[in-house]
Amino acid sequence: MSDDFIMQMRPLFGEEEKRALAEYMEEDGFLTEFRRTRAFEEAIAAFTGARHCIVVNNGTVSLTLAAIACGVGHGDEVIVPNFTMIATPNSVKLIGAEPVFVDVEPGTLCMDIEAARAAITPRTRAIILVNANGREPDAGIDAFVALAEEHGLALIEDSAQALGSRYRDGTHMGLKGRVGSFSFSMPKIITTGQGGALITDDDELAARLRRLKDFGRASGGNDIHDEIGWNFKFTELQAVVGLEQMKKL
Repeated sequence: MSDDFIMQMRPLFGEEEKRALAEYMEEDGFLTEFRRTRAFEEAIAAFTGARHCIVVNNGTVSLTLAAIACGVGHGDEVIVPNFTMIATPNSVKLIGAEPVFVDVEPGTLCMDIEAARAAITPRTRAIILVNANGREPDAGIDAFVALAEEHGLALIEDSAQALGSRYRDGTHMGLKGRVGSFSFSMPKIITTGQGGALITDDDELAARLRRLKDFGRASGGNDIHDEIGWNFKFTELQAVVGLEQMKKL
């Protein structure tokens, strides 16, 4: 009998990440987000087919920014599944909104659409659909898109575990709603230690997400602010690792 701890998962790092980090540290570059971060965003956008990708410091923040950019505010309700990581409801609690938990399908562990429909109230502003382990709900993603449109709600896809997963029609998960969110923490498909990303085809939404993550700056680098924002930026070291991880997908 052994008392050795058996890990549920282990990040896959190789010589490529070590070499890329060592080479970067020899360069006269920035450690905060810069060229490597842009390259990482471009790699994710190309891989998923998204028009825009915005990386942030973790997957909880990415969901919070998505909710803010979609108009969720204090006192609003956001429908979330009762099978998910605590980050999903926490992300809306951070801005004073109320997560409303609904049941999931027994087969997919994704949100049950009839439970979601029954939970909609005049205070509901968004639905966060979690692609549990890269799955699509049996009802189909288009049924959730239609439900959100019918009630004027934002559909946010929590695709934290779904980088590389596609819906039955071939669309990458994260691209059916207004915005999709990925996580790069240790147990995810790729990892940068911590990190998150948002993908969207909406030009205006993408521009607002970039402002919100960078102190509300009207344009990158200049201290001109046209709204409240925060420091949710990435780092070049994370991006260096992420670029090598993307090559392994």
